[in-house]
Amino acid sequence: MVRVVFAGGGTGGHIFPAIAIAERLAAAGEVDMVFVGTKHKIEAKVVPELGYKFRAIWIGGFSRKLKMSNLLLPIKIIASVIQSLKLIFTFRPHVVVGTGGYVSGPVCAAAALTLTPIVLQEHNSYPGAMTRLFAPLAREVHIAFESSRKYFRRIVPLSRVPGNIHLTGSPLRKMPEVSRDEALNFFGLTAEKRTLLVTGGSLGAVKVNSAVAQIVGELIDHNYQVVWQTGSVDFENIREIGKRFPEHLRVVEFIDRMNYAYSAADVAVCRGGATTIAEVIYFNLPSIVIPYPFAAANHQVENARALVESGGAVMVQESELPEKFSDELLGLIGSPDRLDAMRAKLKSLQHPDAAEMIAESVLRIAGANA
Repeated sequence: MVRVVFAGGGTGGHIFPAIAIAERLAAAGEVDMVFVGTKHKIEAKVVPELGYKFRAIWIGGFSRKLKMSNLLLPIKIIASVIQSLKLIFTFRPHVVVGTGGYVSGPVCAAAALTLTPIVLQEHNSYPGAMTRLFAPLAREVHIAFESSRKYFRRIVPLSRVPGNIHLTGSPLRKMPEVSRDEALNFFGLTAEKRTLLVTGGSLGAVKVNSAVAQIVGELIDHNYQVVWQTGSVDFENIREIGKRFPEHLRVVEFIDRMNYAYSAADVAVCRGGATTIAEVIYFNLPSIVIPYPFAAANHQVENARALVESGGAVMVQESELPEKFSDELLGLIGSPDRLDAMRAKLKSLQHPDAAEMIAESVLRIAGANA
């Protein structure tokens, strides 16, 4: 039986790619898998709910603010490497798969110390610190954007870089395909109008919601209806707007069937998280991307820039709300030819088999290490 350790967490952008790869490995045959994360982040809840084994280590992130917790970081790193070594010696994985975040550091370090093969997957356009750090030691590094490749050329130690870098795309969890009509029916909308999807992520985005609220009337004048995922903070306020336009707005706090939302939409307004960018590419959905300005290493801006440079999206900084946003969005939805051109550009970015390709690589490397 093939044994695989997944190391990554802290955010959905690190854990969901790992889950996508694990799904394909599970479908391929007898594979024993363990996920490593922390007790208090998303992985501690999501991974066990999906039926995968989970082990927590003590590691934590470094705060850019002066905090006492930063003083404990060296101790946490050493303790987490020791915990990871214990797991590797007892579980004896054939491969360690790192998907980024500070969690992946101690596990990949333990893998390197024990000569366990490492496979890395990088979801963001600008690779994270742990991916850059361990890329020289990895058998393979799978990237989602061609623009990521240049960052690995700067790594100077003797290593496999850049020959081990593979443009594979973003691994996404399997989402059942639904037709546009089925998706519109799910939200109680009509096929006679075009649909805008507004989503600020699971927590919503107050400034994004405010900017959209200011142009609701103009959206309706353009014959658009809106699926609006507000997040918890703004839900009640935006729901009051929805009551004034019941035929045109579907206001929800959270969407648990995003495949329906993407399938119903003609245009999206969204953040620049790696998973969101991967999904709008997968669903061929032209977008106005408003990056979260406080994301680590400014990675949402880098993700959005990669999509903009491809021709599949428009980026508006949060500081440019609402004026530039309203101009860009209203101009975009008023130009069907431009939207068609953006969809054509997005098709060139699609890698629908990314998760399968990475899973195949993991199995091949595991087989060579068995």
